[in-house]
This record gives sequence, structure tokens and C-alpha cells, in this order.
Amino acid sequence: MLEAGSHGQIYLPAALTPAYSEVGDKIQVFIYRDSRDELVATTKKPRVELGGVACLKVVSISQVGAFLDWGLPKDLFVPFGEQSKKMSEGESHIVRVYEDNTQRICATSKLNKFIKPETQGLKTGQAVNLIVGDKTDLGYKMIVNQKFWGVLHQTDIFRELRYGQQLKGFIKNVRKDYRIDICLKKPGFEQSQSLSNKILSKMEQNKGFSPINDKSPPELIYKEFGVSKKVFKAEVGALYRQKKILIEKDGIRLVE
Repeated sequence: MLEAGSHGQIYLPAALTPAYSEVGDKIQVFIYRDSRDELVATTKKPRVELGGVACLKVVSISQVGAFLDWGLPKDLFVPFGEQSKKMSEGESHIVRVYEDNTQRICATSKLNKFIKPETQGLKTGQAVNLIVGDKTDLGYKMIVNQKFWGVLHQTDIFRELRYGQQLKGFIKNVRKDYRIDICLKKPGFEQSQSLSNKILSKMEQNKGFSPINDKSPPELIYKEFGVSKKVFKAEVGALYRQKKILIEKDGIRLVE
């Protein structure tokens, strides 16, 4: 048994108790309600905690809702009334974890109640954590820092993305209405400097020549340099104006 402050004594299964533990030791646990609605503790870490957002798989459906795999023995419950669209077994859905009025931990896919379109405190160029949302005509909706909606525009997508994927990104632009555009590479001077060095380095390794130029497919440019075709073309133009490279029909060449 554990002494858990205001929760009183809570049961921790022996199989989950660290072997080195002694009476009086402090250990970190996650507390939740089991199938009998009793508080229990576990040393296992769930895939998402209270207030968090994650993409989870539906493992079963009952008469009252869906159950998601979040890494604990008792699956995470999503009431039918908290489903933005009806869930089916085997699907994956982005959900937010909350505590209902009976102090039961549940999840909801009605994200707009918690994820806001207008940002607070974010700045252009700032690194952020992203979750890939639904695909739209503009590109992808992105959940930023588990709090805000952002947009990753189609012109800034040069890698395969999947719904629910977690990745790092940057604030490309904060609009006047405080909504945000996202990019996957750091915008501005730092990216330009890094890209310039990368282009020149690859040319030096290939006898001063690169077959990749502004006519190359966007996918090839992204695979080689990790940037969009638009960014690559701008940097090649800058290197040309600095007289560091020559632009030829079949590629670019270092100035000797």
C-alpha cells in the first residue's frame, strides 16, 4: 500500500512495486480508477496524462462509448457524447484526456473545446511541439504545444506526414488575428546560413558540382537538403549573386 497524501492509502500491485523498495521510500506512480471504480496506483507510464493530447487506437466499443489503448490495464473511456465522429474498433483518433464530474479519467475527440485557434505568447521562429491533424485544402491542421491550432501549408510540406504523428516544428508566422502558420524547418537567417553551407559542402564533395538545381523536383530537393524548393531556389540565387556558384543547364558549379 502507498500513502498518497489527500488520496489516503492506495493499492500498488506487488508485481509493479520496484524490487529495491522499502517502507518509507518515495516512488513515482500514476493514479487512476480501475474497473471497480477504485483508486489504484501503477508505476507504468500511460501514453498520455490528464490534460494531454495524443493519438490513440480504439480497442473496443461498448453500449456507452469507445475504449482506447493508453498503455494501462484499464483502457481509456470515450463516451459517445464526446466523440466528434463515431469511433470504430481499430481506428486511431486524436483525443484530449480530462476528468469528468465523477473524477473519472476520460477522453474526448471534440478538440475545439480545448484547442484554441488564437495563440498566446508564441513568436515567429519559436520551436514548438506538433501533432499532425486532419488534411485540408490548405495543407494540414496542426496541434501546437497541445494548446493551439496552426496550419502547415501545402507549399511547406516536403515529407510524408501521418495523422496523429508527433514531431518538432517552428512558428512560421503569427497573423494579425493571432492565428499561426507552421513550418518544419527554422525560418529566417539561421536556416539560410545552414543551407548555404550544406549546398557548398555537398558541391565540394562532388568535385565542385551538383546536378540538383532550381529545375529539380521538390521531393529530390527536400530529400537532399531538407527544405522546400522555394527556399532552395532563393539560396541558390543568393550564392549566385555572391559569385560563389555558376548556374548551368544541368546543375550548379562552384566558382574556381
